[in-house]
Amino acid sequence: MHILVTGAAGFIGFHLTRRLLDRGDTVVGLDNLNSYYDVRLKRDRLMLLEQEKKTLISLKLTSKIPLPFRMFLTSMFLTEL
Repeated sequence: MHILVTGAAGFIGFHLTRRLLDRGDTVVGLDNLNSYYDVRLKRDRLMLLEQEKKTLISLKLTSKIPLPFRMFLTSMFLTEL
């Protein structure tokens, strides 16, 4: 299953993403890495997820999502009814 997790570098998002990856899901993790709390901790969490060599696509949002990535997300999550 393809799953989008917002706030993937936060406490809940990190643990949720790890569980989903362990389950075998494809995860797209988004986070703007704001300074609500230590940004280094959030970066370290993303690095841990990326080191597990499972299917994780992470995007650190600093502004608007670029058009090519929006198109990718649309195609990844688009389902026929």
